[in-house]
Amino acid sequence: MSTIAPTEPAWQAALVSSAVALRRIAGYTLPAELDRRVLELGERKESLTDTERAELLAWVTFTQQRSVEKLEAEVALRRLTAVCPEVVPPA
Repeated sequence: MSTIAPTEPAWQAALVSSAVALRRIAGYTLPAELDRRVLELGERKESLTDTERAELLAWVTFTQQRSVEKLEAEVALRRLTAVCPEVVPPA
Protein backbone atom coordinates (compact mmCIF):
# COMPACT_ATOMS: atom_id res chain seq x y z
CA MET A 1 0.00 0.00 0.00
CA SER A 2 1.43 3.37 -0.94
CA THR A 3 1.33 6.20 1.54
CA ILE A 4 1.10 9.89 0.84
CA ALA A 5 2.78 12.24 3.26
CA PRO A 6 0.13 14.21 5.16
CA THR A 7 2.22 17.35 4.75
CA GLU A 8 1.34 17.64 1.06
CA PRO A 9 -0.90 20.72 0.69
CA ALA A 10 -4.07 18.95 -0.48
CA TRP A 11 -3.81 16.28 2.21
CA GLN A 12 -2.95 18.79 4.88
CA ALA A 13 -5.93 20.98 3.92
CA ALA A 14 -8.22 17.94 3.99
CA LEU A 15 -6.93 16.88 7.39
CA VAL A 16 -7.23 20.40 8.85
CA SER A 17 -10.82 20.79 7.61
CA SER A 18 -11.64 17.33 8.98
CA ALA A 19 -10.16 18.25 12.36
CA VAL A 20 -12.18 21.48 12.43
CA ALA A 21 -15.39 19.58 11.62
CA LEU A 22 -14.64 16.93 14.23
CA ARG A 23 -13.98 19.58 16.87
CA ARG A 24 -17.28 21.30 16.03
CA ILE A 25 -19.21 18.02 16.37
CA ALA A 26 -17.33 17.04 19.54
CA GLY A 27 -18.16 20.40 21.10
CA TYR A 28 -21.83 20.49 20.11
CA THR A 29 -24.33 21.49 22.75
CA LEU A 30 -28.06 21.81 22.40
CA PRO A 31 -29.12 25.47 22.26
CA ALA A 32 -30.26 26.65 25.70
CA GLU A 33 -33.88 27.19 24.66
CA LEU A 34 -34.16 23.67 23.30
CA ASP A 35 -32.38 22.21 26.33
CA ARG A 36 -34.89 23.95 28.59
CA ARG A 37 -37.75 22.51 26.51
CA VAL A 38 -36.41 18.96 26.83
CA LEU A 39 -35.99 19.39 30.60
CA GLU A 40 -39.46 20.86 30.95
CA LEU A 41 -41.03 17.99 29.01
CA GLY A 42 -39.04 15.48 31.06
CA GLU A 43 -40.18 17.01 34.33
CA ARG A 44 -43.82 16.71 33.23
CA LYS A 45 -43.51 13.31 31.57
CA GLU A 46 -46.36 11.83 33.61
CA SER A 47 -48.86 14.44 32.40
CA LEU A 48 -47.84 15.05 28.78
CA THR A 49 -50.31 15.18 25.95
CA ASP A 50 -49.81 12.67 23.14
CA THR A 51 -48.21 15.41 21.04
CA GLU A 52 -45.84 16.42 23.84
CA ARG A 53 -44.95 12.78 24.53
CA ALA A 54 -44.09 12.30 20.85
CA GLU A 55 -42.01 15.49 20.99
CA LEU A 56 -40.15 14.29 24.09
CA LEU A 57 -39.42 10.91 22.48
CA ALA A 58 -38.13 12.67 19.37
CA TRP A 59 -35.87 14.85 21.52
CA VAL A 60 -34.60 11.84 23.45
CA THR A 61 -33.77 10.05 20.19
CA PHE A 62 -32.07 13.17 18.82
CA THR A 63 -29.98 13.75 21.93
CA GLN A 64 -28.95 10.09 22.11
CA GLN A 65 -27.81 10.20 18.48
CA ARG A 66 -25.92 13.43 19.07
CA SER A 67 -24.21 11.95 22.12
CA VAL A 68 -22.98 9.01 20.03
CA GLU A 69 -21.81 11.39 17.27
CA LYS A 70 -19.98 13.56 19.81
CA LEU A 71 -18.17 10.56 21.27
CA GLU A 72 -17.23 9.28 17.82
CA ALA A 73 -15.93 12.72 16.88
CA GLU A 74 -13.89 12.95 20.10
CA VAL A 75 -12.31 9.55 19.43
CA ALA A 76 -11.59 10.41 15.79
CA LEU A 77 -10.09 13.75 16.81
CA ARG A 78 -7.83 12.09 19.38
CA ARG A 79 -6.71 9.56 16.78
CA LEU A 80 -6.05 12.30 14.24
CA THR A 81 -4.13 14.32 16.84
CA ALA A 82 -1.98 11.29 17.68
CA VAL A 83 -1.08 10.73 14.03
CA CYS A 84 -0.86 14.32 12.74
CA PRO A 85 -0.80 16.78 15.65
CA GLU A 86 0.29 19.60 13.34
CA VAL A 87 -3.05 19.61 11.48
CA VAL A 88 -5.29 19.78 14.53
CA PRO A 89 -6.00 23.37 15.53
CA PRO A 90 -5.93 24.07 19.27
CA ALA A 91 -9.26 24.01 21.08
